[in-house]
Amino acid sequence: MFLRRKIGSSATDEDLVAAVRDGHQPALGTLWDRYAQLLFGVCMKYLKDTERSKDLVVELFADLPALLGRHTVERFRPWVHTVMRNRCLLFLRNHRPADAQALDQLENGADEADESALREADLTRLEQAIERLNDAQRTCIRLFHLERHSYQETAARTGLTVEQVRSYLQNGRRNLRLLLAHHHADTDQP
Repeated sequence: MFLRRKIGSSATDEDLVAAVRDGHQPALGTLWDRYAQLLFGVCMKYLKDTERSKDLVVELFADLPALLGRHTVERFRPWVHTVMRNRCLLFLRNHRPADAQALDQLENGADEADESALREADLTRLEQAIERLNDAQRTCIRLFHLERHSYQETAARTGLTVEQVRSYLQNGRRNLRLLLAHHHADTDQP
C-alpha cells in the first residue's frame, strides 16, 4: 500500500519525535515507516475510501512537524492515532454528501413544505436556546458548529485554550439539549 523502507531503527518514538521537532527529516521517515499502515487502517475504518484514506495519511505526515512543534507528546502512538481519528471525523463532518439529507427525507416520506416549516421552527427554537447560553458557551457553539471553525481556530478567536473550548462546547450542547427539551415539554402541555 505505502512504500516502506526495510531499514529498521532502534530509536524510540519519543526520540524520533524530539528529532522531528529539531528538523531531522530522516526521523519523520522512520515514523512514516512505523505508522503509515496503522494510520491508513484507521482512515479506512472511518472513510471506507482507499484514495481519500491515503491522502489523509499523507496530509497528516506533511503536517506532523508543525503539530509536534505545537503539542507536547508523551506517547506518540496513541496521540497520532487520536489525531488521525479526529481528522477522519472532521472530514466526514465537512464532506457529507449534499443529497444524503434529501434522500433521508424521501425515505421518511416527509412532505417537503411541511419539512421546511418544521426545520425553520426547529432552527428558530435552536437560535433562541443558543441566546440563553452563557457568553463563552454561546460563542464557542457559534464558532465551532455554525461557522465550522476547528477547535484550534475557535480557541484562537476566543483566547481560550483548546481544552476550555471543548469544555464549553460539551456544556453548551448539554445545556441546549436541556433548554430544547424544556421548551418541547412546555409546548406539549394543554
